[in-house]
Amino acid sequence: MRALMIGVAGFLVACSTASGASPKTTYSGFDQAAVVTIDPHGNACRGMVCTGIGAQWQEVKPEYVLLAIKVFNDTVGITGAELNIDGETVELTEARSFTQFDSNEFYDLTGIIARGSTQDFVAPIALIDQILSAERVWLRVTTNKGQLEDAVIDGGKDSKAFNALKRFREQVSALTS
Repeated sequence: MRALMIGVAGFLVACSTASGASPKTTYSGFDQAAVVTIDPHGNACRGMVCTGIGAQWQEVKPEYVLLAIKVFNDTVGITGAELNIDGETVELTEARSFTQFDSNEFYDLTGIIARGSTQDFVAPIALIDQILSAERVWLRVTTNKGQLEDAVIDGGKDSKAFNALKRFREQVSALTS
């Protein structure tokens, strides 16, 4: 019984929207500028194929971030992304012309169990602040297979991506204050 309770507690922690990776701060060998990165985390997904958001900030361009828009569990060409922040639609600007596909697929006896696609978009860092102060934020990702959309936060329901962006913003703020 004790093992079952520990297992259930572990599952609940793993599913918590506040869990996830911490942002990483590195320093450029080129100019010693700080770079803060957080890997993409999932939005409030409704299925196996879902969207996520990660971010990168560079001290040399402090007013901008790269948003890493990810589609988990599918290999697709990402051709666009937009956010709906409390009713205002913000179209994101691509940072590069090609979608990155995960090269580290994981396998089990039934075949591929994890894969994904990521596209970077440039945005002002103020967009992160808008997301974090909003009541309702949805991400729509346009792919060569159609559109996917998931909540980043919707009322009382947040996501791993929302909480990852909080941790990311705190790390950037610590470096700039």
